[in-house]
Amino acid sequence: MTAMTDLDSDACMSLLSDNDIGRIAFVSDDTPVILPVNYVFRSGLIVFRTDPGEKLTEIPMRRVAFEIDGRSDDHSWSVMAQGHARDVTTALGKAYEELRDSVIDVSAPGDKSHWIAIEVTHLSGRMIR
Repeated sequence: MTAMTDLDSDACMSLLSDNDIGRIAFVSDDTPVILPVNYVFRSGLIVFRTDPGEKLTEIPMRRVAFEIDGRSDDHSWSVMAQGHARDVTTALGKAYEELRDSVIDVSAPGDKSHWIAIEVTHLSGRMIR
């Protein structure tokens, strides 16, 4: 028998903290786009690095969605975060400096010198057993 349960925000934040690959969803030229990124989750912020291009042009100063999921032998789960994104590459303040000190092992080739942070305003998750 399959059972689905909602995950509370603590469980969602734990899964976000324990993983490092997710998908960023945004709109570009009136078309939905979903792209994989390596990330870290710190202090309610999802942070990833990118190089100049579509993500850097379209994501900052907009509302976005971010999703991760996983599977084990007896269950699968999914977490979705929504929030406001901004380019924090040159943002001042100790919190942003500490974020930029985070180690993000980037899989995709490229410079990835720009840092995007998503301030999570809504978090939801589900587990299916």
